Amino acid sequence: MKKTTSLVASLIATASAQYYNITSPPFHLTVTSADGTTNSTLSACHTGAALESLCLSTGPPTTSKPDPIAAALFAFNTSIYSQAPAPGLGAPGVLTYSLPSIPPIPSTLFFSYDPTTDIALPILGPGDENAQQLAFADDGRLSVQGYVDWSVSPPNGTGGVREYFRWYACVTYYSGYQYEALAWGLGPGKPENPSCVSVDVRRVFV
Repeated sequence: MKKTTSLVASLIATASAQYYNITSPPFHLTVTSADGTTNSTLSACHTGAALESLCLSTGPPTTSKPDPIAAALFAFNTSIYSQAPAPGLGAPGVLTYSLPSIPPIPSTLFFSYDPTTDIALPILGPGDENAQQLAFADDGRLSVQGYVDWSVSPPNGTGGVREYFRWYACVTYYSGYQYEALAWGLGPGKPENPSCVSVDVRRVFV
């Protein structure tokens, strides 16, 4: 049974890696707030074994990042089957990153959830079987797409796909590491974390 489970997991991981096999040119990710108080790029900050948080390259020092660090290089992987769900919306894919190592470790972004709070933390980790599907809008902003309207009762799943931009820069805590990092708001309201500032996330090709 254990051997069968491992084989199935391996096949799923392989199929996933083959699906998102079209890689964009490299780019930086920028984060900016409407009031201008947050204006930075995103870096990959160590937050566990082969795990990286999307921390702000500059900004106030934190216990785990007292000094500014270089912006990370990312790519966006899509598939020949990836299509924009509607005019003006981006084609879905996954955010990828190559963790410096010997050999380099291919990583993708996934959301880490804590059921006691109202934000999810974007984390870069090996493989892509848990990758969060994302998209880039026509204006270059990073989004999450969804088709269910949860603001009505009963929820409406027939209204078409929408793009959501619920990104925040927050002082975060994950696995003992504290950073000012990118977070995703779970719902339309402002997160309970008082440090969170609403931001736009855009890509800038290098």
